[in-house]
Amino acid sequence: MQSPEYLSKAYRNKGVYYYYGAEYSKSLDNYLIAKGYAKKGSEIYYNINSCIGLLKLELEDYPEALKLLLSYREYLEKNGLTNSINYEKCLYNLAYAYHVSNKMDSSNYYVKRGFEQNLKSKDKDLYASLSLVSGINIFKQGDYNRALPILDEASKLFKQNPNNVQNIALAEYYIGKVLYHTNNAKFLNSFEKVDSIITKTKNVSYELRNTYPILIDHYKKTGDKEKQLFYIEHLLSVDSILSKNNKVLTTEINKKYDTPLLLKEKEVLISDLSSKNYTLFWILGIAGGVMIYLIYVYKENKKKLKNYQSKADLLTEDSVAPDSIEIVEPQKEKPKVTLSNAKLEQLSRQLNEFEIEKRFLDKKINLELLSKEFNTNRAYLSRSVNELKGQNFSQYLNALRIQYIVNELKTNKNLQKLTIAAIADEAGYNNVESFTNAFKKITDTLPSYFIKALQGDKK
Repeated sequence: MQSPEYLSKAYRNKGVYYYYGAEYSKSLDNYLIAKGYAKKGSEIYYNINSCIGLLKLELEDYPEALKLLLSYREYLEKNGLTNSINYEKCLYNLAYAYHVSNKMDSSNYYVKRGFEQNLKSKDKDLYASLSLVSGINIFKQGDYNRALPILDEASKLFKQNPNNVQNIALAEYYIGKVLYHTNNAKFLNSFEKVDSIITKTKNVSYELRNTYPILIDHYKKTGDKEKQLFYIEHLLSVDSILSKNNKVLTTEINKKYDTPLLLKEKEVLISDLSSKNYTLFWILGIAGGVMIYLIYVYKENKKKLKNYQSKADLLTEDSVAPDSIEIVEPQKEKPKVTLSNAKLEQLSRQLNEFEIEKRFLDKKINLELLSKEFNTNRAYLSRSVNELKGQNFSQYLNALRIQYIVNELKTNKNLQKLTIAAIADEAGYNNVESFTNAFKKITDTLPSYFIKALQGDKK
């Protein structure tokens, strides 16, 4: 008699086989049988969940897919299994999942970690797979010249293994995309290879579907109606396959995985509540307290938002000059060094030039850098800002930037149309959070409210 773990792995492998053949319903059935044999909390249990996560990717349910994949990665790391081939596969799956959900930074992070693991394993298939995702990410970032050789290498490695036909299709698709974007007519060869694989295997993803609109548009422009009709028919066939697969998988995964999971959680809750009825009263009491607290927070928040709107409306008035805004900041620093009148006058002139030239918009500017430019030291410059501006250097810099951007927003309607991140960049800030905090502290309102007020939106 076979052990439960052996049976679990066998059915898991069968599910993987059906997954690569795009027979998702059969794949899910085998994963669920495998999960039934798996010991809860074991490595195979989390591994099967990650396989179900890849099925979730096909449905574009990215949050749930990533949740299952990340849970498997955490299990492997927590249990010291980071040298296993499964850990490297998990890193690749995460790189791929973040790629299809268009989170390039996260995808590149896991690609890098995957390559580090691959230096130990020397697994060629995983190296090719990681190279593929790396090449795709580089393409998406617009570096076509660097992406092409990486994708070419991945395609050649995949062709050494006949089981990698879907990865060959994906590699050729992105090679075609690079060539298409660089106006190289050879993109047709790559796209025709993709079509050939899809036609032969009947296995297609939403990503590969994008091959056909490009081919149809190309032959429409060249006046080749036969080719145009040929690929329209193929696109209709592909859409039919995708629609069927998506519908079947959605139904099956809801019926066989999601719903039973929810019912199981429901049973656990009912069992727990029936044995501990008194907890219900605690829950109700806590819920009541939370509700009262939320009502209080809501009212306070409403007052705060009303205040933001009021301050924003006031700030739009021409009679309120940007440099007259009251700056709500801590007390100025206590003197640490003594300045001569001559030195103070010199630094005053230099600071005036600094303001006139709008050097405060330089994101790299800081007390250390400016003191070197002024041929003085940090202590002297800090003291002079205190004496001349009544603020410490950080307060002074924030005041200049906010006063500048307030005035610019008033006079430049195009600037008002930009995102807060872009406006923060214009004001010399490295991130939205720093900009918003400074804007709020100085004007007592938020950038979004000020922009709405300028645009006449009083809602």
